Amino acid sequence: MVYPYSWPSLGTTSEQFFTVTWQTNENVRLNVSSSSFLNPQQLKENLNRSLEESCRDLSAKMKAIHIEYINKLKELKNQARQEYKRVSELKKNETTSKPEHSVDSIPLKTETEIYSDLVTKMNEDVDNVIKFLLTSGSDFDSWEHAYLKPVSVCNFEFYEKKNRFSLFLNKSFIKSVTMTDQLAYILGFDKLEIFETSIAKFMPDMKGGVSSFHVYAPGLIEPMIIGDVTAPVLRIVNIRGKQDEIIEEQFLFVQYHKLLIKEISEIFIEIRTSSGALMPFQYGTCTLTLHFKKSTYF
Repeated sequence: MVYPYSWPSLGTTSEQFFTVTWQTNENVRLNVSSSSFLNPQQLKENLNRSLEESCRDLSAKMKAIHIEYINKLKELKNQARQEYKRVSELKKNETTSKPEHSVDSIPLKTETEIYSDLVTKMNEDVDNVIKFLLTSGSDFDSWEHAYLKPVSVCNFEFYEKKNRFSLFLNKSFIKSVTMTDQLAYILGFDKLEIFETSIAKFMPDMKGGVSSFHVYAPGLIEPMIIGDVTAPVLRIVNIRGKQDEIIEEQFLFVQYHKLLIKEISEIFIEIRTSSGALMPFQYGTCTLTLHFKKSTYF
């Protein structure tokens, strides 16, 4: 059998990604490159690089919101000053026209009090991001920095001694991280949605679960027992070699199977992973040589 080692190290050609949900309810989806990773360190660097690149727009957005909010506060400051001046003039005119010993029933608000009332009214109508910052006690500068350098509040690490991935989350900024089944499997996490700093339960699988494949011949041979199921498997092949190599596999011990048919017009072959998914070959041709012999039993 000859086959190309042409599948991505993630073990699948389907798109893998993880989603970061911020405390501001902003969701950022980060696609993971399907390129081959030689070791967990390379995968960790790729994940953190994707996080850095995908959050730059949020930093620019937060900066624009900050500037707009500051400008609104300046406008309210001017309104408060003008309002205080106007009310003061009215109060002054009323005082001169009132009897000498009359008492004011309503005290005059200070400029600071007027400004505070205007800000309170404005904050009731601001968007959810600003409302969250105001109610949580956060400040714009820290969020701008968190969006600009997201790995400071959310990042992947790999501990060589433990042979485990970990995910750090700063709960002040990050609500959760959600990842696909395949990515969670590769990293060794047993949960798809993570809400706090966690260490993976299992060792990483840099082959993406593709360490062997099954060669099927449906409609040609009788099914055989594989685990707790029966399937028309010709052979289970252990994968060896390196990425982009053409692998030639010779089997010294030939396995024979009973045929379902006596006349063969075509042979249909499927190559699947141990999980049952089709092998994610990206290019190349597989060549399979079969040997038929007459059964000694009739």
